Amino acid sequence: MLVIDVQQGFVDSGDFEKVINRIDYLVHRFKHSHEPIFFIRHKDENTHSLIQDGSPGSAICRKLAPYATEIIDKNLPSAFYRTGLKEKLRIAGVDEVVLCGFNAEYCIFFNSAAAFEHGFKVRVIEDACASVNTGKTYEMNDLDIPDFICTVLYNSGEVTVNELQEFLAGMNAEHS
Repeated sequence: MLVIDVQQGFVDSGDFEKVINRIDYLVHRFKHSHEPIFFIRHKDENTHSLIQDGSPGSAICRKLAPYATEIIDKNLPSAFYRTGLKEKLRIAGVDEVVLCGFNAEYCIFFNSAAAFEHGFKVRVIEDACASVNTGKTYEMNDLDIPDFICTVLYNSGEVTVNELQEFLAGMNAEHS
């Protein structure tokens, strides 16, 4: 599981309680199943960033921080670029990555493509993804960014996209 950029500055910037609760539930399920969990943290040097490196906003969100035992720092949208993530996933025996977190249109999208290019099966949990941006940011007022990005990923034919309950039902079926 890749928990991408769930950093306090993003979490504090909007009403993301439901998304964080879903991610928290996923983390607990993966821990219970003894599946590897990698928290990805974006290190942003921009002084105007919600997650500026070294600021309180750059930390993994408070609710999930106790579970962040494996943190991969990145300074680009892809956590696979010059971080050692691919090797750590291979050592852990991972062949499929499950992604959740922030921001759907950047790091969820980039990491889905990068994981696929590195030979992993890719699954995105749509309702456990969010964006601090809105359609207005991109001059498309009614755009639901996570929905749009997940639709693009799904339509690629290479990425599986599930809602949390659908994913959990499949997980339960595998373990029964």
